[in-house]
Amino acid sequence: MKQFFTFLLLIFAGFSFAQNVKLSGKISDEETGEALIGASVAVGTIGTVTDFDGNFSIDLPKPNSYVVKFSYVGYNNKELSYTINSDLQVSIQLKPIVLNEVLIVADIAKDRQTPVAFSNIPTLKIQEELASQDLPMILNSTPGTYATRTGGGDGDARITIRGFNQRNVAVMLDGIPVNDMENGAVFWSNWFGLDLVTQTMQVQRGLGSSKLSIPSVGGTINILTKGIDSKASYQLQQEIGNNGYVRTTFGVNTGRLKHGWGISLAGSYKQTEGYVDANYSKGYFYYLRIDKQFKKHLITLSGFGAPQEHGQRSFMTSISTIDVAKAKSLGISDEVINNPGNILGVDRGLSYNQHWGYLNGEKLNSTINYYHKPQFSLRHSWQPNEKFFWSNVAYLSVGNGGGTGFMGDSFTGAYYNADGQIDMDTIAALNAKASFGKPAGKSTRILRSSFNNHFWYGVLSTVKYDIDKNFTFSGGLDARYYRGDHYREVYDLLGGEYFIWKGNSNIKNETTKLYKGDKLDYNYSGFVRWGGLFGLLEYKKDKISAFVNISGALTQYRMEDYFKSKILTFGDTSFLVSFSNPVTYNGNTYTVNSPEAKTQALDWVTIPTFTYKMGASYNIDDLQSAFVNTGYIDKAQRFNNVLYQNRTGNKIALANNYENEKIYAVELGYSFRSSSFSGNLNAYYTYWLNKPLDSPIALRDPNDPLEVIPLNIPGIDALHRGLELDFAYKMNKKLTFEGLISIGDWKWNSSESVNVSYRDTTYNYSFNAKGVHVGDAAQIQYGAMVRYEPIKSLYFKARGTFFGKNYSNFNPESLQGANGGKDSWQLPNYFLLDFNSGYTFDVKKTKITIRANILNVLDTKYISDAQNNDTRAPGVTTESFNAASASVYFGLGRQWNLSLLIGI
Repeated sequence: MKQFFTFLLLIFAGFSFAQNVKLSGKISDEETGEALIGASVAVGTIGTVTDFDGNFSIDLPKPNSYVVKFSYVGYNNKELSYTINSDLQVSIQLKPIVLNEVLIVADIAKDRQTPVAFSNIPTLKIQEELASQDLPMILNSTPGTYATRTGGGDGDARITIRGFNQRNVAVMLDGIPVNDMENGAVFWSNWFGLDLVTQTMQVQRGLGSSKLSIPSVGGTINILTKGIDSKASYQLQQEIGNNGYVRTTFGVNTGRLKHGWGISLAGSYKQTEGYVDANYSKGYFYYLRIDKQFKKHLITLSGFGAPQEHGQRSFMTSISTIDVAKAKSLGISDEVINNPGNILGVDRGLSYNQHWGYLNGEKLNSTINYYHKPQFSLRHSWQPNEKFFWSNVAYLSVGNGGGTGFMGDSFTGAYYNADGQIDMDTIAALNAKASFGKPAGKSTRILRSSFNNHFWYGVLSTVKYDIDKNFTFSGGLDARYYRGDHYREVYDLLGGEYFIWKGNSNIKNETTKLYKGDKLDYNYSGFVRWGGLFGLLEYKKDKISAFVNISGALTQYRMEDYFKSKILTFGDTSFLVSFSNPVTYNGNTYTVNSPEAKTQALDWVTIPTFTYKMGASYNIDDLQSAFVNTGYIDKAQRFNNVLYQNRTGNKIALANNYENEKIYAVELGYSFRSSSFSGNLNAYYTYWLNKPLDSPIALRDPNDPLEVIPLNIPGIDALHRGLELDFAYKMNKKLTFEGLISIGDWKWNSSESVNVSYRDTTYNYSFNAKGVHVGDAAQIQYGAMVRYEPIKSLYFKARGTFFGKNYSNFNPESLQGANGGKDSWQLPNYFLLDFNSGYTFDVKKTKITIRANILNVLDTKYISDAQNNDTRAPGVTTESFNAASASVYFGLGRQWNLSLLIGI
C-alpha cells in the first residue's frame, strides 16, 4: 500500500510539473486608461492578442523565467521579465508614440532627459475635467498657472504662467506658433474644438525647450493633434449644461490604413445663452488631417477652423454694482456704494452685464465678437536612415472678423432703465427724430465694429542629425510674413439713417454722411516680416543629458495708414494735406483727393533679436533626477510699441525708443519617480529688463490738441522668482491623490525719469514702481485632487484649488508723485472645488461613457480679475488703492455639464 501511495504521489508530482501556467491581464493606454483592442502579447514563439476589453490570456508550458513583449500599432513596445511559478495576472500600460516629426518640430520635453519644468496634460484629464470651459481653464491644476474667464464670454479666457500674461506665453500647435505676430495675443475663441483632436498637451514653464525664437518668457503650451499613429477610433458625443449649453461632436480616426494612409476627421457645434446675461454663443469647429507615408517619407495635409459669434462683457464694474454685501465686507463705505454717479445701479448679481438691452422686443448685446481663423498646413518629413531627419512645414492662417461697441455721444444714466439694462429703444427713437437742432435720421450713438483681419503664412524647416551615439545636432530656419488690417465700420445705426464722425475731419468733411459699412475712426495695416535661424546641440551619455540652443532672427515692422493726412512732396519739400488743411504750393492748391497726395506709410523698421539657452539633467538613480537650465532672450518689442498710430492727430510715428526687451533666467529642478509616487520640485529666477508698456503713454501736445506725443518708456524692469511643487500618489488601484504648491514673488524693480523731445520742446515723465508687486495673477496657488474608482470604469474625482496674493492689474508708469511705490489693491483669496464623475460600459462592442461635472461646487462668490484705480468704471470715483477704487470681474457661480460619449 505504501508503494502504491508513493506511486500515486510520483504521478501527481509529474503531472503538476508538466501542467501549464497562465499569464493573463489587461493592456491599456497609459494616458487615457482606455483598453487597447488587438494588442499583441508574445513570449518567444507563443503569442496572443487582447480582446475587446483589452484582456489577454496565454498558457506557458511550465514555471520558469520569461521575457514578455507587449506591442500595439502607434504605441511604444514594452518588454518585461517575469519569474512565473504559478498563474500570474498583470496590468500593462503602453505609451502612445508621438511621431518623430512632431517630437522634433514641436520640441516636446522628455521625462528625466529634457532639463526644463513641464507638465503633461493627458487626454483622459481633458475628457474628464474640461466640461463646458475654455481649454486654458483646465491648466489651473498646473503649478504657477492662473487662468480666468474674465467677463464670462465663451472663448474669452486668459492665462498667465509665473506671472507673465499670455502675450509672453508661446502657444504651439503641432510645432506651428499661433501667437498674434503684432501683439503676441492668443484668442481662445478661435481654438474651440481642439479638445476633440488633441493627442498630447504639454505645458513647459520658463524659457522651455523650443529651438525657435518665440515669446516663451512665462512658458510654452504645446498642443499635438491626432494623426496616422493614433489608434483607429470613432466617437459621437452629446453634451448639455447650464444656461442652455448644448454641444454635439463627432470624431473619426482611421489609424494607419493600407498603403500608408491615415485620416483624422472631426466636427463640433455648440450654442449657449451664457451664464452672464446676453453672453450667448454659437460656434462650429471642423478639422481634417490626411497622412500619407511611403518608404522613408511622410506627407501631412491638415486644416481646421472655428467660426464663431459670442456676446461679451467687455468692461469691469465696481464691486457694489454686482454685490453690495461683498463690497461692505471689503470695507467700502455706504457713501461710496450709494454714489449717484454709478449709473449701473447696485446689487445686480453675478450674471449682470451692462452692455445689453432690448431693441424692438429682442435682446441686443452691444459688445459681440465674431471671427473665423482657419489654419492650413502642409508637412513633409524624410528619414533616410536612423541618423538623419528632415522636416518642412508650410502653413497659412487667414483671419476675418471683429468686435462691436458703442460710438458717439457719451453715456448718461438716461440710457439705462431701472434694471440696469441699456434702453436701446430710447436710443433708436432719439436717432430717428429731430431734436435740438439735430435733423431727423442723424444718429448720435451707433454701434461700430472693429475689424482685425489678417493674412499670415510661414515656413519652418528643421534638420536633425545624430553625430554619434552621444551628440545630436538640430537646426533650421523659421520664416513668416504677416499683414493685419485694422479698421472700424458703421455696424448698426440704431434707428437712424446716417452718422457723422468728427474724428474723421482730417480725411473727410465734417458734413460727410456715413452709412452702414462705411469706415471711420481708423484704418491702417500693420506688416510684419520674420526670418530666423536656430541650432541645438544635445549631449546624452549614461546618466547625463545636456543641450545648448542658439537662435537669431530679424523682425521687421511696417505701417501704412489710409485715414491720416496724406503727404505732398515737391523735391525736398513735404507737406501734410487734409480735408480741413489744403496746401497751396507754387500757385496751385492741393487737397487729399489730389493725385499728388500719397498715403502715409512708415518704411520697414528692422530689429535684430537673439536667444541662447543651455541646460543639463542628471539621473541620480532609477528614481531620482535633477536639472538646471539658464538662458537669455533679446527680443523685439511688439508692433504697437514700435510704430504708433495716432487716431486723433495727423501722423503715424516711430516710437521715441524701442530698445529690445532682455530676459535673463535660471531654473533648478528635482524629480522623483516610482511605481506609486512621482513628484517635481522647481525653483526659478527670471529678470526682465526693459519690459514694454501695454501701450505707449500718450502726452498731449499743448500747442496742438489733436497731436499726441507717443512716449515709450525704456528701462522698466521686473523680477519673477518662485518655488513650485507638484506630486501624484497612487495609493492603490482604486485611489489616486495629486497635489501642488506654487509660491511666487513677482515685483517691479524700476524708478524712471524719461525725457522726450518733440517740436523743439522737451517733455519729462517720471514714475516709481520699485518694489511694487506685479498684478493680474495669483502669486500663491495650492491644489489637491482625489480620484476614486470603486469598480471598474466608474470614477469620482474632486479637485480643489486655492489662489492668493493676487494684486489687481495696474500700469507701473501710473505710480507718480505721492503714489510712487504703492502696491495695488490685493484681491481676496479664494478656494474653488470642482467635481467630476463618469462611468464606461459596453453595449454590443461599443463603448458608452456617461460623465457628470459640477464646477464651483460650493457656489463660491469670488473676484477673479481687477483693475486698480479704474475711475472709468461707473461708481469708481477715487484712486485710493483699495477695493473702492477697483473695477472687477466676479468669477462664475456653480455650473454643471452632462455628456454622453459613444465610440471605440
